[in-house]
Amino acid sequence: MDVAGALRRATPSCARVPANRLQGTCRLPPLRFASGPARTPRGKPRADTPRSVKRFVPEEASRFVTPDGRLLTTLENRDFFLEHGIEPDNGRMTRFAPTSELSRLCADLGTALAYSPRHVIHPHDLRYFEPRGHPLAVQKRSQYAAKARRQPLWIMTTSAGAGAAVVRTLTQRRLTRSVYEALDALGYRSAGGDGGGGANMADEANKANKIRGTLWIAIHQPLKAASQPAERFGRVVAQALAKHCGL
Repeated sequence: MDVAGALRRATPSCARVPANRLQGTCRLPPLRFASGPARTPRGKPRADTPRSVKRFVPEEASRFVTPDGRLLTTLENRDFFLEHGIEPDNGRMTRFAPTSELSRLCADLGTALAYSPRHVIHPHDLRYFEPRGHPLAVQKRSQYAAKARRQPLWIMTTSAGAGAAVVRTLTQRRLTRSVYEALDALGYRSAGGDGGGGANMADEANKANKIRGTLWIAIHQPLKAASQPAERFGRVVAQALAKHCGL
């Protein structure tokens, strides 16, 4: 399916942007992933219906992100997102806890997980895509383009709650690294490469690319997460991702 082409056909005219917006800005069109759970005809929602997550928009980006998650940005940024299939709205991600073991693990660490089959911009990077332009926009676009080429699976982390900045940073790094290492151990490379050569190169490359998208690790209790072994977290999350992707 030509996603970029479909999105361009759905792109609203820049003439629809309110007059008080800067010239050259345009609303990013909604992508083809529901921002909320699907409706059922009657009764309660189905148990297997994916649940959307609460959208996180940092204060510095709140003036150019609408309540429904649409990003007001430049045409150049908009075209970049469309070209690379990058989603700026983290509110379109769904909660990720497909197994009871993973649910218990998240409770033990004071974390919550979300997943999207698309590549999603980190919330704190939204500031670089504001409609007035940003001096680091070109650099950020280049970095994200390279990341989209080299990394099938992105892992982004956010942290809230009590804890020193150094504790939050180290905990985020430990959890991220543990997931990538566990995926590598299962045979899913966390970054692109030549596959190592040999007869199994094509099979390995194919397997590596089957886990794609973005995993969001939201740490609500940094001190609690820091006290738990990261290896267990990585192993359980990696196994859940492999199962979720039908592998």
